[in-house]
Amino acid sequence: MEQLVKIDLPPGMYKPGTLYEAGQRWYNGSLVRWVKGVARPVGGWATVKATSGAAVQATGFPRGSHSWRGNDGSSWLAVGTTGVPSKAYAYNAGVLTDITPAGLTNGQSDGRLSTGAGSYNNAKYGLNLYGVGTNVSSLIPADTWSLDNFGETLLGVLTSDGVIYQWDKNVAHIFVAVTGSPPTGVRAIVVTPQRFLLALGSTADPRLVSWPSQQTTTVWAPGVANSAGSFPIPTPGRLLAGIATPQETLIWTDADLWAATYIGAPFYYRFDKRGDNCGLAGPNAGTMLDGAAYWFGNGQFYRYDGAVRTIDCDVLEHVINDLSPTQRAKISAVAVPDFGEVTWYYPSASQSGTENDRYVTLNVQAGHWTLGYVGRAACSSTGTFPNPMCWKSDGSLLQHETGRNHDGLIAFLESGPVELGNGDRVMRIQTALPDTRGPGFGVGSFGVGKFGSTRTALQLSFFAADNPMDAETLVGPYDLLKRTDVRLEARQVRLYLSENEASSGQDWRYGSLRLGVIPGGYR
Repeated sequence: MEQLVKIDLPPGMYKPGTLYEAGQRWYNGSLVRWVKGVARPVGGWATVKATSGAAVQATGFPRGSHSWRGNDGSSWLAVGTTGVPSKAYAYNAGVLTDITPAGLTNGQSDGRLSTGAGSYNNAKYGLNLYGVGTNVSSLIPADTWSLDNFGETLLGVLTSDGVIYQWDKNVAHIFVAVTGSPPTGVRAIVVTPQRFLLALGSTADPRLVSWPSQQTTTVWAPGVANSAGSFPIPTPGRLLAGIATPQETLIWTDADLWAATYIGAPFYYRFDKRGDNCGLAGPNAGTMLDGAAYWFGNGQFYRYDGAVRTIDCDVLEHVINDLSPTQRAKISAVAVPDFGEVTWYYPSASQSGTENDRYVTLNVQAGHWTLGYVGRAACSSTGTFPNPMCWKSDGSLLQHETGRNHDGLIAFLESGPVELGNGDRVMRIQTALPDTRGPGFGVGSFGVGKFGSTRTALQLSFFAADNPMDAETLVGPYDLLKRTDVRLEARQVRLYLSENEASSGQDWRYGSLRLGVIPGGYR
């Protein structure tokens, strides 16, 4: 007699060392998030158009983005690119303005290993500090931009160039170097809540933090009449990035995390180590969400909300093994506050190219993780703009979390093995009864309906096998109806839930699944 077996897999993905370990969990997927325990497609994206109607297009590979508001309330978005030529742009109200400074030293678009006995991609990610290679070769990371605003003035520095530039929001002007003898060889910048510009790193000392007098960008020489100064952070690492918080300014090296706290004259800032062995994987691998900092470190994900904490990650082993170790400087983090998420775009080692082509997302409220097969080169979170603004590696600009367009990519979920009992009995699966919802039905109706008049939003397939190491047989796909008739026998099955290609872009929901099963013998 047929009995109904509920397959209620918890939210999030779990991708450990083996597929069998992921039993009763979602193992893989893309373009899916969970809200209150129910799966749905992530928001779509739209190409940002210029006033001419053409797509906004930057030259080069985006390697840093920042958004800010002018004193008049206008919304601005900056991006810096690498390659030949390297560029800097400012976007506002449908106009992309080239503000590239004269004489800018072009940035290297890809990381590479220096000449030596080693081979390309010869070491696993996380074995060495950022920019430090093995005993046979050294990693020269891809160059990146650090961008921030000083009031309504945009500041920026490209790692290959090391010069701090400023732009006055006048589209007739370009970036110009700050004056007053600032340090050279600067790696990154950050503006503190007290309106100090901190320059991180210098040609003389990669651990040096320097700042001009308060509320200026030009008075760099310390004196009795000003508040300029500097401090060499006693770290084994190199300064990479900074983020200002209301209480302190966080400063990352490739080895640890520090905080600059304002203390007034005569020293102005106190520098305290907040965490050891929690360095940043790449200059743009950290972001803020709801007052806490989140970052991808050397072999781990971290959170700082007054104390450094490692974040349990159900897909960590997969991400570490998937990440290209020579291209990790390209990792780009972005917060999505509307869904309580932080996403890291990263470059995989398995691809034929070198740009970001994967993502991993943490739902900070629920603590679960998702994976995906989409890449973005640089992003700016919401706040200045109503939606996240992301740059593709080809220099085009997208507005995320709008509509349902995924450029033809299909959202899907793939589970680990599902077994009946101890997995020692054959399952004869005859029906599938989903808890789903799609457009075209009344509020509260959770039956999947047909879109137009032909196809459903979701399809269900099974990967069937008798033992964990056996070759799997694909059964399906089936259009997922209120009651779907299926026919298969196996000791274990894996679910593959995907959008119907003919009806992708629909706003569907998936809760759980009940299978009509007749238990078989012990063979």
